[in-house]
Amino acid sequence: MLLRELLLEREVVGDVLSIEHVEPVGWWHFSHSYVRGNWRKESVTAPSLLTKSCHDMDFIMWLLCSPPPNSANPPHLPSFITSTGSRKFFKKERKPEAAGDATNCLSCPIEKDCIYSAKKIYLENQLQQGNTAWPVKIVVPDIEDCLKEDGMEAAKEKLLSKLREDYTKDTPASEVESRPWFGRCVWESDNDVCDDQCVTITWEDDPLPQGPEGKVSLKGRGAKTAQFHMVAFTEKICARRGRIYGTKGEIEYDSTTIKVHDFATGHTKVHHPRQTGGGHGGGDEGLMQQFILAVDAVNNQGMSAAEAERKYLGCDLEEAFRSHAVVFAAEDARKQRKVVDWKQWWDDQVEPHLRQR
Repeated sequence: MLLRELLLEREVVGDVLSIEHVEPVGWWHFSHSYVRGNWRKESVTAPSLLTKSCHDMDFIMWLLCSPPPNSANPPHLPSFITSTGSRKFFKKERKPEAAGDATNCLSCPIEKDCIYSAKKIYLENQLQQGNTAWPVKIVVPDIEDCLKEDGMEAAKEKLLSKLREDYTKDTPASEVESRPWFGRCVWESDNDVCDDQCVTITWEDDPLPQGPEGKVSLKGRGAKTAQFHMVAFTEKICARRGRIYGTKGEIEYDSTTIKVHDFATGHTKVHHPRQTGGGHGGGDEGLMQQFILAVDAVNNQGMSAAEAERKYLGCDLEEAFRSHAVVFAAEDARKQRKVVDWKQWWDDQVEPHLRQR
């Protein structure tokens, strides 16, 4: 919220020319959620660009497409989208030769030397360090109660028992796909989503009439580019970071700090936004709080839904829908190895469905 205020309201770097944004998923987090976990198969859930990085597309579009607060201007829509990416690492061809035919960590000859050992990730690095929250509770939902009531050894055995669960070539595909398998070898799973992906969104000049003389203005609507990188193989876990390049300055940001450099003065100002903590960096509680305020404003204060969305949520359904559509356009670009013309894609892929409703 502070970054958007600095960018669109205070205009601290002038007009935005480009942005580089990175989602560092985290090496073991990706293996937990997108190789062994619920979001490993596109056919069952969705591409990782949606299940992991829809927030990043929201963020980019909120900064570069949506109009500034209290502006009646239409959104500055993208012109072109392209994407590249694949499942680069978590596949059978990358499996260490010494692992042989093992399909489960607890029966693998190189388990002790493998960084993706499920025993290391969930038991040694989490449960034995006293953590019974995510990700351990995803593997064993009642692990906290087990630890409190029966002690560490019982909790340890319950976790290991879960990690030993496996499937074979004879197990029906429907059964395999119906649940996660957290002890499975990361190179023998049935995952198929990208573990490394880049998306480039390009905007062209889209001036609006300005003033009674009909002059046009490119203020906030000039050509610009967003480059996004979702990468699994990082130390940081979901600690998003990036740079914004403007006509008057540059912004560097991560999940805790915003640095604004002014070209004219040569000065760099550092902002430390308040950190609320909690799920998703405070986003879970914050979103519900704002939603309740919006509902109350409509039900008890006579405010329209559109006004409440704008005041309390900072966006509306159209913006949320559009940023999801960007994900699907990017996936079409990636799979078909082409540059997607946003307007043409929207007319072909979205408008017919809207007319049906």
